[in-house]
Formats: sequence, structure tokens, C-alpha cells
Amino acid sequence: MAQLEVPEKYAAELQELALRDDRAIQDILAEAMDAYLSFRFTEPQLTAVQSQRLQHSLAQAERRELVSEPEVEAFFDDWEKEARLQ
Repeated sequence: MAQLEVPEKYAAELQELALRDDRAIQDILAEAMDAYLSFRFTEPQLTAVQSQRLQHSLAQAERRELVSEPEVEAFFDDWEKEARLQ
């Protein structure tokens, strides 16, 4: 097994997490490495709906059916206003 040196800036937080969760630091680091490596080396899987939406969006972009920056800003301004009213 390889050794891992924890940077000093993470040591206190790691110790606190281990105490809080009553877990060994080694177990926390192993879980973190597993999550990182799984993320880096696993192809993301899209659902059928996500794939359809992506294909639709790409087709729109190819047809130059794009939204301008001012339109996007206006949309989010309206969205924020509606959220404040609720």
C-alpha cells in the first residue's frame, strides 16, 4: 500500500472529521481517493432524457438558434424577481 502525506492545511479538518464521525483517518482518505478516482476514470452516464435534451440543444446550436447574453440576463433577472415574490 502506498503512503499519502496529508498537506498541513487539511490536517486539522481531517482530524475533526475523524473525531466527529468516529472513523479512522485512513478510512476517510481511502473513501476520498475512491471517489476521486471513480470520478476521474468513469465515463459519465446520461439518462435517456438527458441524452435527448443534449442532442436537441446541439441541433439548435448547429442551426444558430442561440440566445443572446442580454436575453439570458433578462431571464435570470425575472427569475430572481419571481423568487423574491414567493
